[in-house]
Amino acid sequence: MLHEKRLPETATTKTQFAIKNAFTLENLILMALMAAIAAVLSRFSIYLTPTFRAITFTYLPGVITAALCGPWCALAYGFVSDALQYFANPQGGYFPGYALSEMLSCLIYALFLYGKPVKLLRVAAARLVVLVLVTMGLNYVWMNMMYGTLAGGFYTGARLINNLVQFPFHVAIIMLVVGRVVRFRQSRASG
Repeated sequence: MLHEKRLPETATTKTQFAIKNAFTLENLILMALMAAIAAVLSRFSIYLTPTFRAITFTYLPGVITAALCGPWCALAYGFVSDALQYFANPQGGYFPGYALSEMLSCLIYALFLYGKPVKLLRVAAARLVVLVLVTMGLNYVWMNMMYGTLAGGFYTGARLINNLVQFPFHVAIIMLVVGRVVRFRQSRASG
């Protein structure tokens, strides 16, 4: 009987969706820290109306978590972070659809950035997919469900303009912050 030796699994053969080592103590601590930072950042968002945030940086901890911990952790982070952000800074009633939006956003960033170099085209593509699918897609559905079609249409139009204007700034901030955090973690792991 022939016995084949299995080669050890390396970083290049791991799949992006391997859950085996996703929820390590280091990842759980990082996720908790990032969720706390997102809750604090939600207090410093600039609102045009009680339900419309014009400027926010609450997406940044989610992108960091997604880039460092992977898709499973990104999904868990999105769920916990959304609830924590709401209860840290409640604006209106809690709507669970936004937890789904946050989870999907974090998943998209993980698919584009986890285990990959933080490059301009990759970050821009991830931000664009989040803008189209989540901000203009799912969030439009949630706005219609919560406030009606007329209000949903108004807020979606305002969000589109707001997000298109902020798009290059969001990409630059993600490149700067997430790129540095990823390089720091890689240097710490190798050294």
